[in-house]
Amino acid sequence: MVTPIETAGTPVAPETLQAMVAAYESRASLISIAREHRLGKETVRDLLVDAGVRIRRQGLDDEQVAHAVRGYESGLTTREIARELGIGHSMVWRALKRAEVESRPNTRRVGRKLSKQ
Repeated sequence: MVTPIETAGTPVAPETLQAMVAAYESRASLISIAREHRLGKETVRDLLVDAGVRIRRQGLDDEQVAHAVRGYESGLTTREIARELGIGHSMVWRALKRAEVESRPNTRRVGRKLSKQ
């Protein structure tokens, strides 16, 4: 196993790192790569940077935004949409806000009693 010096000591075999680089260069998201290799998103990012990969600006393209809007308007949650797109739910939320989609009330929290600590 090889551990790049700058990372937090996450051992990664050279062939695994090569697979991560190839996936990222084929437009896979950091989150999807992280899930596949059971690593944190930032760990994957650090490994790719250490391998000389230029990290893409994190954002959704027009097709992904349209998919998110359709999904949200059909009743999916931001987390469900994020899973479909292989990204984080906060990216979906930001894209929906930029697209000026009206947010729904969070019905899962409405009426839920807070526990006393």
